[in-house]
Amino acid sequence: MALNQKNRGYFSYDSDDGTSYCVPGDAEWGADAASGGSACAGERAYGRQSTRRHLRRAIFRDPTTFRTYSGIVYTPAAYAALTIGSSTFGVTVADSATPVTYTLVAKVPEKIMGTVVGQQVLDHA
Repeated sequence: MALNQKNRGYFSYDSDDGTSYCVPGDAEWGADAASGGSACAGERAYGRQSTRRHLRRAIFRDPTTFRTYSGIVYTPAAYAALTIGSSTFGVTVADSATPVTYTLVAKVPEKIMGTVVGQQVLDHA
């Protein structure tokens, strides 16, 4: 029996400020309509994520085992359409013939650092 393995791909990510990036993500989640994923078309890479700069995500949980799955939400429209408690996603689990249904438990908004304007000190001549 073949093992279920995660496949990755590159998807176009539309930021809240209108900038488009190319980000890697789970191919199964990216193909789902709820993620808003579409193939990259030459956008620049997003770069490294940190606690101060990260993409918007949807966190799903299996109500039986309490395992979680986190996926990138590629468009603001897809993020707005997700509803906590009622949106679901079928996660392929190893040693299972059918996907396990996970329910949305949290939405994490994107965080993009803006420019910081320093203090303007008047010249006291």
